[in-house]
Amino acid sequence: MKLAWKYGVLLLSCVALHALADENTPTDDVIKQQFAKQSGGMMHLDRISLRQLDAVGNQATYSIEGDMASDDNLYTPVGLAGDYRFYEKTWTKGHSVKFSAMMTAVGTQASGWTTTFFSMQMAAKNAGRPFSEKEDLSKTLIVNDNGFLAQFAKLDAQFAESKVTVEKQKQQYAALNKQVMDLDEQIARSWGTDANGKPLDRDAVLRALSAEMIAVERKNDMNRFANHYYVTVFEPALVACQKKAVCDDKPIRAASDKALEEQKQEYYRQRNLIEEKNKAVMAEKDKKVAPLKKKREELFGQMVVLESSNDQLQYEEKRWQEGVTGMRKEGVIP
Repeated sequence: MKLAWKYGVLLLSCVALHALADENTPTDDVIKQQFAKQSGGMMHLDRISLRQLDAVGNQATYSIEGDMASDDNLYTPVGLAGDYRFYEKTWTKGHSVKFSAMMTAVGTQASGWTTTFFSMQMAAKNAGRPFSEKEDLSKTLIVNDNGFLAQFAKLDAQFAESKVTVEKQKQQYAALNKQVMDLDEQIARSWGTDANGKPLDRDAVLRALSAEMIAVERKNDMNRFANHYYVTVFEPALVACQKKAVCDDKPIRAASDKALEEQKQEYYRQRNLIEEKNKAVMAEKDKKVAPLKKKREELFGQMVVLESSNDQLQYEEKRWQEGVTGMRKEGVIP
């Protein structure tokens, strides 16, 4: 059975296995090989000494002590500050530490032994894992590394500087916002004012021009003209014609068609004139406002960038400070 070292926790558990009965002591090499296998190849034993405590059949219990070492540097997570992960180096590759444990051995010299270790005690933390070669360690700090204090101080200074940057950017944001408000006033004045002196916007100007168009259309309404022409011109002419012995109403009707067509043409002529005039008015005003709007969009874009930057800087600085405060409270870092 592999020991739990492989999963980052160095706990050794007892597993009872059975073998043929015969009382003798497994060799140092057997003990070391099986210990290394049970630790997943992460740990090995150096110097060891055994003291037998009891024996029943082919199973014996020993007290074992000596030196053990890891086959790689092992690290245990101890905190998180923003995107930065803090680890403690719990084992140094090849560096031996003192240990003691209980060991059962089942088997004989002829059959071989199966050993189980339990009640492990060592002069190092019973936890840790190695870093993989593909692991991104760019935001990893080792709290008991010689360069930790310098690395931490540099990062802490960077986050402190970010607070200064935020204040500067807030001032820049306020200055840009004032420019945007000034441009809004210029844009409002560009559309003119109503009868009460109230600034107009584009929609209000367009509505006023549309109202003028509607008034002209009502004035030149074709149905209205046709009804008036019928009552005042066509009908009296037709009545007078019908009083004659022979009434030829074709000229009267032709005159009516001509009058209606001329009115129709005049209606569309005036409508088109007003429509073109309104388009020219709007185009002129849009042309005047366009550079102001473009400038406003540019300034607003800069404001969005500053606001986004500040939000990110404040978020990261807050997470850093909360993490650092928590680790200091727990005594992880000074």
